[in-house]
Amino acid sequence: MAYANTLKVFELLRPAFDEKQAAKISEAIESALETNNSALFSQMATKSDLEKLEERFERRLAETKTDIIKWMFIFWVGQVASIVGILSAILFAFFK
Repeated sequence: MAYANTLKVFELLRPAFDEKQAAKISEAIESALETNNSALFSQMATKSDLEKLEERFERRLAETKTDIIKWMFIFWVGQVASIVGILSAILFAFFK
């Protein structure tokens, strides 16, 4: 990001304008740059913003991990019940 030095701008404008006009123009440029910079700085993410975002992502990841473990447990219980049922049916069919 380029910053303008007010004195340099004033010196560049002084040959083309009288001193009051050059001073007013350089003040207007400085004011515009300050406004632009303050707008940019207000939109920048701070370190605390990034830390909050990281905490949110970690929390969501932990919740997702918990859900996955829960559903895996339910799936494996269902699989074990199905296998026990099939083996029981086969054993009863052969040993009857």
